[in-house]
Amino acid sequence: MNLRLPIIISLILAGISHQLSAAAAVEPTGQLSLERAVSAALNLSPVLAAATNGVSAAEARLDQAGLYANPEFGLELENFGGSGDFSGFDATETTFAFSQPLLLGGKIAGRKGVAGADLALATRDLDAVRLDVAAVATIAFNNVIVAQERVRLTVELAELATSFGNTVRARVEAGKVSPVEEIRARAAVARAAVEVAKAKRALAAARVSLATTWGSSDPQFSRAVGDLPRPSPPPPRASLDEMLLQTPEMARLTEELNRQEQMIKLEKARGVPDLKLTLGPRNYQETGGWAWVGGVSMPLPIFDRNQGARRAAEFELERTRHEVAARRANLEGRLSRILERLRAAGEEARSYELEIMPASTEAFEAMSLGFREGKFGFLEVLDAQRSLFEATLLDLESRQRYALARAELERLVGRPLNPIMNSGDAARGEDK
Repeated sequence: MNLRLPIIISLILAGISHQLSAAAAVEPTGQLSLERAVSAALNLSPVLAAATNGVSAAEARLDQAGLYANPEFGLELENFGGSGDFSGFDATETTFAFSQPLLLGGKIAGRKGVAGADLALATRDLDAVRLDVAAVATIAFNNVIVAQERVRLTVELAELATSFGNTVRARVEAGKVSPVEEIRARAAVARAAVEVAKAKRALAAARVSLATTWGSSDPQFSRAVGDLPRPSPPPPRASLDEMLLQTPEMARLTEELNRQEQMIKLEKARGVPDLKLTLGPRNYQETGGWAWVGGVSMPLPIFDRNQGARRAAEFELERTRHEVAARRANLEGRLSRILERLRAAGEEARSYELEIMPASTEAFEAMSLGFREGKFGFLEVLDAQRSLFEATLLDLESRQRYALARAELERLVGRPLNPIMNSGDAARGEDK
């Protein structure tokens, strides 16, 4: 089974994975596939939970932005506690006033426009975080696969070194080779044991790194199950550029411009003075009569017409336009760099698979056979063994670099690449 991020990305973009029930969001145990690892990360990641709450907060602010101003209640007493006829409360006039501010100039619509843009930005951020979580989990899973393979290789090398060491010891005891050969064999066994211990420590660290993607520091799964993806030509650059335009990052740039445009509208609306209507009954204590009192008030925009805030919003829009252009260029440049890394890692991995590994294996097998037949000494076999081991590790590292570059490319464009990358000759050669 190839480790393919596209399947996971498809689930993310469909909004399925993060909506699973809390009962299903549990620490993965047993053998762990890529799909289970990414699903656990999407369901349990604290980073994704934070981004989800950010969207909820933006939705609440949008609701708040559409509310009208609250009415006001006032109580006013006049003509009491004075002298003469106005002593005490006999001549008191009591007014109960209800006031309602009326927001003019489209302030509510302006607030809703800004809050709606903020919600769109938070949603884009959530989409990007989902892709980030899936990509990080995929890369961490690949690293565990590589670390497991390193352990297997080092254990195999240690067993091979021990086997050769036993053969050398028997030949020394038979007087066929010098005791120096046995010393070299013991040293090779010791070095192999060190490599095994180092590989196991690296595996433990890789397992913890994978578990942290779902918020755990104590991995409960027994083993990661899967293969690294086989190198294949990337899609045509034109296709990738089109995909890039539809990513959350690119959509966010458009939303940022929209938000600044909404801010300009809001600041213009804030320059329009608001009305305040007042109405209420007044009681005349002296006569026992009642009468209505009403009024209208409005601030006079003589000094403050919100002109500074309007100019600031216009400058902010221009600043955002330049930042958007810079970030768009940065994303396109990042795409170019990842593509170069992907091509280089793929070519290197294919070289190891088709040329270096077959030659190294053939050389070691020939040396091993010659050693058993007495044609070569242990030192020659040891060199061939070490060369094969190093070539195998370098092959593994090249495939790991390819898997990393591929996961980063799929994260950047935010969608599956497998249908294109595996489409055969149609895709080959178009990536030049």
